[in-house]
Amino acid sequence: MKGRNETLVVMTPNVDATYNAGIAGWLDPNGYETFLADSLLYTSVIDLSGWTMEKFTFGTVQSQFQDPGVYTSTAVSARVEVIDIISQIPLPRSSPQLANIVANMGIKAPGMLGTGQDFSSIIYGNYRLYVPNAALGAFPGFLQLLSSSSFGSKEPTAAENLYFYRLVKCVGLPGETLTLPASRIGLFGTFYQEEDKEYMMRLKRSYELQQLVD
Repeated sequence: MKGRNETLVVMTPNVDATYNAGIAGWLDPNGYETFLADSLLYTSVIDLSGWTMEKFTFGTVQSQFQDPGVYTSTAVSARVEVIDIISQIPLPRSSPQLANIVANMGIKAPGMLGTGQDFSSIIYGNYRLYVPNAALGAFPGFLQLLSSSSFGSKEPTAAENLYFYRLVKCVGLPGETLTLPASRIGLFGTFYQEEDKEYMMRLKRSYELQQLVD
């Protein structure tokens, strides 16, 4: 069995959003899309097609999350929730899946019991809750991390693409602002070649997961 250690990386830009009355949602100039009334969405794709052409499987060993910087908001609600997902299958914006993830933030993470996602399809996930700290009067708008939890299967995959989604949720009013630092997510793992039978079963599983979307 051949193997090669690699790190798959997702980079996200910072958020510098203002709540816009005209669209009743957040507007951000750095690549985040307005999603529903109180959320932002950022997506990207990790291309593995060069590896899968050579029949390599990627197995995640561990993950790393980096977000050096400060979270702030002038929103009266000030509660900010962020969820990051790396999935083997796409979660189309037009489907109810992303909307359900936003609705269930802090209650049910994707792939957990009672959600619409297959747990094995979620390679990586992280949920974070930020709230204001009134004791830090010298730093108005500063948000403090209150809760952070990880989820995901780290299931080996032979998929050609992995799909990244970041959803940011904060109830806003016109003129309020929301800022988040740029971040980096790394999946440390190994590309390796399986025996033909195992690899064909892996491809079959990827096909079955894709049917959940199609």
